[in-house]
Amino acid sequence: MTINFRRQRRLALAFVTALGIGAVSLNASPALAEDAYPKANPFAGQMEHIQEGARLYFKWCVACHGRHADGVSRFGDYAYDLRKFWRGYPEFVRITLEGRVKKRMPPWGGVLDEDEIAQIGSYLETLALPGAKWVAD
Repeated sequence: MTINFRRQRRLALAFVTALGIGAVSLNASPALAEDAYPKANPFAGQMEHIQEGARLYFKWCVACHGRHADGVSRFGDYAYDLRKFWRGYPEFVRITLEGRVKKRMPPWGGVLDEDEIAQIGSYLETLALPGAKWVAD
């Protein structure tokens, strides 16, 4: 079976767009307590998780956040530059699960589980620019 990469990207983009326009995720997470997640990514620095995180990033996140996680995609300067993430790991998990509809970030809680989100985070930490904050205070 041959995978048509362009078709897969178009389907992923259509899915993201539909969620961003207001489709309801059946598994959306309720608002979570501030201490619901560890202050630091439990998978940080672990090569097997970083590699899996890269695979997941390029499957689910690249359409909007770009190949370099800088927010620049084929649509232009479209999404947040994840290399500069400053909110800390717990907020990364919460935003990924719940989304930010006003910012066109769909909720991924019905698609990705917390381990997959942590793996994506471990990959993104390897791309972080000076001043980025992937650990909460």
